[in-house]
Amino acid sequence: MVNRPEWAQKSPAMQAYYDHDWGFAQHDEQKLFEMLCLECFQSGLSWSLVWQKRPVLLEVYQGFDPAKVAQFGEEEVAKLLADPALIRNQLKVRATINNARILNQWHQEGRTLEQFTWSFTNGRSIRMEPVPGLPLPAKTPLSEQVATEFKRAGFKFTGPVVVMSYLTAVGVINARLA
Repeated sequence: MVNRPEWAQKSPAMQAYYDHDWGFAQHDEQKLFEMLCLECFQSGLSWSLVWQKRPVLLEVYQGFDPAKVAQFGEEEVAKLLADPALIRNQLKVRATINNARILNQWHQEGRTLEQFTWSFTNGRSIRMEPVPGLPLPAKTPLSEQVATEFKRAGFKFTGPVVVMSYLTAVGVINARLA
């Protein structure tokens, strides 16, 4: 039996996300970018809402392929903001495109989000023992450090709270219940 936190018991979708995705070490470049984008979209919303919208987000953001999203212009922004099936926050939409452009530039320079993400822990997951019944901290010194470097690189909507969610989602911080 899998021991799950309270949030992962709220729906079959959240249970499946926890059981198969959340907190496992992720090194796939496109999946990392997808999770960073989804965590940006989640800011101020429930994760279950974002996860519910994930299939349509994957479709309209072309699988979160940074090379494709980097090409989005004002016409695509207008379409994204007009679609009621999406998260239509202009700052989040523009941040996603901005971040794709930066990541696309990194790729042209031989750099990756995977290298960046895992460089702060020398490629290893850091264990954070969750306290059953209590939420994880909203941010940590590590998430603050990573957020500072994202900002320095020009990324948007990647503050320490969003980055904390990203780091736990992709397993840099392993906070899974034992």
